[in-house]
Amino acid sequence: MAISALKITDFRNLAFAELAPYTRGLNVICGPNGSGKTSLLEAIHYLGLGRSFRSSTASRLIRHGSAKFSLFSQLINDKNALIPVGIERPLQGEMRLRMAEKDVANMTELAYFLPIRLINSQSHHLFESGPLFRRKYLDWGLFYRSTDFLSCWRYFVRALKQRNAVLKNKGSKQELSVWTNELVKYSLEFDRLRAAYVQELTPKVTALAADLLSIPGLSLDYYPGWDKTRDLEAVLADSCADDYRFGYTQAGPHRADLDATIGGVSVKHFLSRGQQKLLICAMMLAQGMTLGEQVSNELIYLVDDLPSELDLPNKQKLISLLSQQQAQVFITAIEHNDICGFMNEEIPVPLKVFHVEHGVVSERQV
Repeated sequence: MAISALKITDFRNLAFAELAPYTRGLNVICGPNGSGKTSLLEAIHYLGLGRSFRSSTASRLIRHGSAKFSLFSQLINDKNALIPVGIERPLQGEMRLRMAEKDVANMTELAYFLPIRLINSQSHHLFESGPLFRRKYLDWGLFYRSTDFLSCWRYFVRALKQRNAVLKNKGSKQELSVWTNELVKYSLEFDRLRAAYVQELTPKVTALAADLLSIPGLSLDYYPGWDKTRDLEAVLADSCADDYRFGYTQAGPHRADLDATIGGVSVKHFLSRGQQKLLICAMMLAQGMTLGEQVSNELIYLVDDLPSELDLPNKQKLISLLSQQQAQVFITAIEHNDICGFMNEEIPVPLKVFHVEHGVVSERQV
């Protein structure tokens, strides 16, 4: 799905904003620093995921002096049917979510219909921070790729929590065995899903990376969270004494990791920050391409502050690739020519420009 209409009320510094973006093509959001460009992207992100990418405190998202913020959108599916979606978050009380004129209990249902990927100045965490970020990258894709993923993930998390509770409380070996068996069962299924997804992503990532970075021989290396040459059941048996001593399970999918390598060497050791961001963009574009092949939903890209470390040729390459995705793209810039000036004239792409200043959004002619 894509967003065909959006209304924002009392979100950050946006008292009221209304826009009708292109559902396929580039929607450029321009304006001076501090004008509200990122807040607009943040509102779209909240609409799809029920959380901000800048703050974990909901009260900070409500405009000063207001009692709540509200987001309303019209989503359009592949059959051109319109589906209304609304979120309201008060200072006091719980978030209210409505979809197709019905109350929705949680964000999972909406998240499935409105897949969103954010590319911003923090994207480098995918490589430079811990493996948790890379596991989230994989699991985000699996949420859309496999109908079995969510139930498998929930059973795995339950088994891991129960096993860790037994270890922490120094429970009996018999009790531990029960949860170890459950953990092994769902760990192997979880690992199978992740490994298959990496295998599917790899050729797309390598092709995009070759285009963006001109580096051949890139490989995605997946580590399941234990020695690949051994059965997980045997690994857990051998580490049982240490698990009791530490009070938690040391091996399993919760320790999995993903790395991009060339010739067996991690790219984070020799790629610049700008090159790493280009590779991360390639990895996210690959997820969007995979998503478009498998389900009717297409990825919405939010690009905030096109990576500052990129030089002009690389910015042009990235914008060109984004414009070729046949997806909905929202991208911020101080001046619209910062984006439009890099457009490939040989590839016509629908383009809308929205100007933001002092929290007021208006559409501009290109």
